[in-house]
Amino acid sequence: MSTRYLESLFNPESIVVVGASERADNLGGMVLRNLLGGDYPGKLLVLNPSDYENVHGVACAKSVADMPFVPELAIICTPPKTVPKMIRRLGKAGARTAIVMTGGMSRSHSKTGRPLMYSVRDAARESGIRVLGPNTIGLMVPARKLNATFAHMGAVPGRVAFVGQSGTIASAVLDWAFARGVGFSYFLTLGDGMDIDHDDLIDYLAQDTRTRAILLHLESVPNPRRFMSSVRIASRTKPVIALKSGRVPESEWFVHELPAGIKHSDPIYDAMLKRAGVLRVDGLGQMFDALETLTRMKPLRRESLVMMANGVGPGVLAVDRLAYLGGELATLSESAIKALAELLPPYWTRRNPIDLGYSVSPELYAEVLKILSKEPELANVLVMYAPSLAGDSREIANSVIQAIKGTRLNVFTCWLGQSTVMESREEFYRAGVPSFFNPEKAVMAFMQHVRHQRVQRLLTETPESFTDHLSDHSKTRRVIVNALRAGRHYLTNEEARGVLSDYNIRAIDTLFCDDVDEVLGAFSVERRPMDITLVHEQACHPFQSYSPNQKRYNCTMPKLNSEAAIIDGCQSLLEDYGEHFPESGFLGFAVQFSYQHVGGIEFSVGITRDALFGPLVVCGAAGAQINVMTDRQIAFPPLNMVLARELLRRTYMYKLLKEHSLEPEHDIRAVSETLVTLSQIVIDIPEIQGLEISPLLFNDEGAVAVNVAINLSNEPGKRIIQPYPRELEEWIVLPRSGRRVIIRPVLAEDEPAHRAFHELQSPESIRYRFFQYRKHFSREDVAQMVQIDYDREMVFIANAAREDGEGEETLGTVRTWTDADNLRCEFAVMVHDKMKGEGLGKTLMGKMIDYCRARGTAEMVGDVLPDNRPMLNLAEYLGFHIKFNQNEEVMDLSLVLNEPEKDWQRERLNKGGH
Repeated sequence: MSTRYLESLFNPESIVVVGASERADNLGGMVLRNLLGGDYPGKLLVLNPSDYENVHGVACAKSVADMPFVPELAIICTPPKTVPKMIRRLGKAGARTAIVMTGGMSRSHSKTGRPLMYSVRDAARESGIRVLGPNTIGLMVPARKLNATFAHMGAVPGRVAFVGQSGTIASAVLDWAFARGVGFSYFLTLGDGMDIDHDDLIDYLAQDTRTRAILLHLESVPNPRRFMSSVRIASRTKPVIALKSGRVPESEWFVHELPAGIKHSDPIYDAMLKRAGVLRVDGLGQMFDALETLTRMKPLRRESLVMMANGVGPGVLAVDRLAYLGGELATLSESAIKALAELLPPYWTRRNPIDLGYSVSPELYAEVLKILSKEPELANVLVMYAPSLAGDSREIANSVIQAIKGTRLNVFTCWLGQSTVMESREEFYRAGVPSFFNPEKAVMAFMQHVRHQRVQRLLTETPESFTDHLSDHSKTRRVIVNALRAGRHYLTNEEARGVLSDYNIRAIDTLFCDDVDEVLGAFSVERRPMDITLVHEQACHPFQSYSPNQKRYNCTMPKLNSEAAIIDGCQSLLEDYGEHFPESGFLGFAVQFSYQHVGGIEFSVGITRDALFGPLVVCGAAGAQINVMTDRQIAFPPLNMVLARELLRRTYMYKLLKEHSLEPEHDIRAVSETLVTLSQIVIDIPEIQGLEISPLLFNDEGAVAVNVAINLSNEPGKRIIQPYPRELEEWIVLPRSGRRVIIRPVLAEDEPAHRAFHELQSPESIRYRFFQYRKHFSREDVAQMVQIDYDREMVFIANAAREDGEGEETLGTVRTWTDADNLRCEFAVMVHDKMKGEGLGKTLMGKMIDYCRARGTAEMVGDVLPDNRPMLNLAEYLGFHIKFNQNEEVMDLSLVLNEPEKDWQRERLNKGGH
């Protein structure tokens, strides 16, 4: 997929409506009336084989061959069987985009028995036309007077883009938005999404300056990797709010085949959206409430909330909902309490929420807000008012609006009631102050803002350095290859423990015995109590589960301390095994000596693989006494320590660990390190389909695996997030100083060194790089630079050991941003001032040029200030075409890396401006 021709979809100079007539119930006629009613400024044409000279005053052609011009956009409203042929004809005639509004194509079939919507997709691919739909409500771009829909009403211009999948849901959104005063930059639904999909549109909208926020209604995500890549980029610059329907199996439109160890598919979508920086909501009401706070409130400096109202009741309701959602109630300082006490009745509670009293005046609301604004620890205020005879709600609303102008407070309001407070709410809407109908909705909207900032913060937190990127795991690779060559899709217990050892995950000491005699021999040497587990083929597969009505299989006999007990125990294990798993091959006994000084809270951690989303890292509770599946949480590899801690924090077992562990921070770090390592295992060995450690316990040295199972697949798992590309690392020696320097892709852990690199540069070097003087770089600024999506961005840094021996320092950096179609990348390069004359800039640029050329990018471009002679000289040496841009007063640089293969690519490059 790509953004190819999407400009022709969103801003067409000419449109043909195929199948329109003047019948009242004709779909094409409805669309045509909406186009005319919206005053579409471009050329219009109707295509209908009937003998119409015109339809609703628009000229009509009988066939594609009879069209007086080639339209940029075709809107198709004809019966299902005619659509694929029409798509093919229009595409070959030169039409660039089509909207297929015809419904039922998933249930109408071709002669081969395949649904016709796939024939539409094939026709689009053959002819090169881009298709929105089938079964879409169409598209609105209000600012361009384009209403290419059959919707019952138009949208007003605004800064919000809505991309949905259901036409009926979209109609409801239109009504809802109009009532809330929400306008749209773009409004459309995908329908069956046979060609143009969410990721294509998000790529386009991420770059659109008119769009301030993106609303998504999702039913499914056909291409998770593309979706993740596009949304992660979009969510860094504007809020992305998603409503994912089909949360339970009964409401799923397409049945999702669940991976081993996962009970429902919805947590997978939840983990994906969270990792992408998207705020997920549970309904349309929450979507618009979240939009209120995310677009009208300032970024949150703190997460605690102050509440004030003209009575106790609203505050109690708000506190209840805040506590239920895990929010934080702010504490009033002594200075604030003292100042408020001079204004409020003597019986007020002297705490948050603040009861202003029934007969509150507009002036009192303003005075209280003035006091709160002076408190540095207070940041967010919910102002509530219930109608009363003692005050005028509109006057109080205006008093609040005036009081918060110029303050640093985040203020949002709740005017309870309906008939007597509507005008007050309108005042808040006009002033850009979020306002809600009841305390519960107000608090929910605030907590959505909190959740969104937490997700965004997660994307920019600097992780601790914990990953052995350079270790050699050839032993594990050989074990995997040999097992697959032998036709075996699991590892034996001994082999699985070897994998953990190879990755420095410690496991309880275990002996493997072929029969009872070997077990007795092991006991005779140590004479210590032992735990004996029967090992068979099926038990070597992870995430084994049992029916609730099935008798639990006893696979382990603990603390056997005599030969007689061992013989009886092994016999009992063999009998249970024969009853439950008669077809599963016997592999022997695993013997662990009891009391190996491990214990604590039992975790189950591992890897599973989804057919659509690829490998997943899982974490949760272990043990026979609890519902393991209920606590199991999901994350996508690769993980760093920040992401691993966030995954762990979502589990119920984390709370128990915090409350009951003797060394909670020690144990939290141990589990997090294990999760990061599991993530690395599945990246290094993508043939691993599942891996389960259960239980994971603790001792003085950290986490210890008790049992482990690993199964394999001949097909490597495909990750939806590109991991760190270790193969691009390269060592060089600088010619003048002789320093050894590693040139490698940037890591999130590089943030401190990267920040120091920028702050040590001369003002002139900073101006050359950022086109302005900058004295300070915040941690968030630099985090954005180093936490990249390797699929769309690349940053190579040159690092060397510091001269004082304290870690590494960054000596230079080069980065590129590549568009969604991999046509053009934009570069920026900077080298430490003290590295002048070492040729490091040439080396970094050469490596980046080679990388972009190898990935098939057509052109590299950049802007350079006219007085930046060193960069211009380097560009000339590297073969860049250099041209002065008079409008921007910069030098435009461009370098052809690969020749474009298709006409649309050449056309896009020619319009690029470089």
